[in-house]
Amino acid sequence: MNKVDSRRWGAALFGVLILAALAWWALRPSRPPLELAGPGAAPLAPTPLAPATTVTSRTASAEFMPDGAQIRPAGSTEADTRGMVPHPITPQHARIFRENNLIGDLNGAMDALDASGLRRLVAQYRDEYPEDAHVLQDGYELIASCLEALTPETRRAAQRYYDAQLDSGLRRYVRRHCLEAPAR
Repeated sequence: MNKVDSRRWGAALFGVLILAALAWWALRPSRPPLELAGPGAAPLAPTPLAPATTVTSRTASAEFMPDGAQIRPAGSTEADTRGMVPHPITPQHARIFRENNLIGDLNGAMDALDASGLRRLVAQYRDEYPEDAHVLQDGYELIASCLEALTPETRRAAQRYYDAQLDSGLRRYVRRHCLEAPAR
C-alpha cells in the first residue's frame, strides 16, 4: 500500500471515529446529576414540573386534562369581559384592509391572465393609493402589458424592473409572465 492510500484510509477511519463519537454523544440518555451539593451530601429530589394532583373518578373524564385543568369547548361558558377594551379599527386599519383586498383582486386577475381586468384594477389602485408604498403599480402594469403582447420592448422593460426592484413581491411574477413566458 502506498503513502496516498494509507492517508486516505487514515482520514476515512478518523472521519468514522468522529461520526461515531458525535452519534454516541447525541443519542446517549441524559441523566440528572446525582450530587449537586458536593461529596457526601444526600442527592436532591427532582422538582416536579407541575403540581401533583390526585386523579379521581371525576377528573378522569374527557373534560379534564391529566394535570387537572378543565377542558372547555369554545363558547361553552360566558367569558368575563369586564375591563376588556377591544382593539379599535381605525380609518387607517380600514384603508390597509381595503388595500390588501385590492392587491388580492390584482393577484386574482393576474392568475386568470386577465390583462384588461388587471389594467382596470391597477387604475383603481393608482387612484386610491397614489403613494404606492410597496411599488406594485408599475409591476402590475408591466405584467398586464406582457399578458397583452409579449414584445421585445415589454421584455426589456420587464428586465429593467426585475433588475431594479430587488425587494418587490412582484419580481417572480414579472419573471414568470414577462421574462420566461413564451412569445405570444
